Amino acid sequence: MNERLRQLLVAAWHACPEEERHPPAAEGDLRAFEVEFGTIPPAFREYLTVCGGRVGGDGEWIDGLPELADSHRQFRADNEFWHMRGVFIIGWDGGGNPFGIELSSGRVLVEDHDFGGIHEMAPSFPAFLAAGLSPNAEPGAAPDTAG
Repeated sequence: MNERLRQLLVAAWHACPEEERHPPAAEGDLRAFEVEFGTIPPAFREYLTVCGGRVGGDGEWIDGLPELADSHRQFRADNEFWHMRGVFIIGWDGGGNPFGIELSSGRVLVEDHDFGGIHEMAPSFPAFLAAGLSPNAEPGAAPDTAG
């Protein structure tokens, strides 16, 4: 994540009411999560240390560390229902669909249980975050979001 996006995220995070955001994640808590669930993708790990959870793309709520373990447990428990594989779940949309970072490409994907299919929400996690900060922008269109 580049410095411009980091600054925008921090400002947006501070603008949210306290009850709607998590504090930045501590390194020890991140390591404890990774012991049980595997390595957190680097861009998402950085996001958790900067914002802790909340600011998302297109109004989506991104899990903070407190919910992340529950989301991973839920996704694993319902694994036969979902078709997404190789995706690190980072939240659930308002329709109850899981979304996450595809480990092989870095794309942010969502699986739609109502209409079917797996769809790209953004070409990268930084682009997903930038889209959430500028809802009218095309994914990845915000300046300097590639990092």
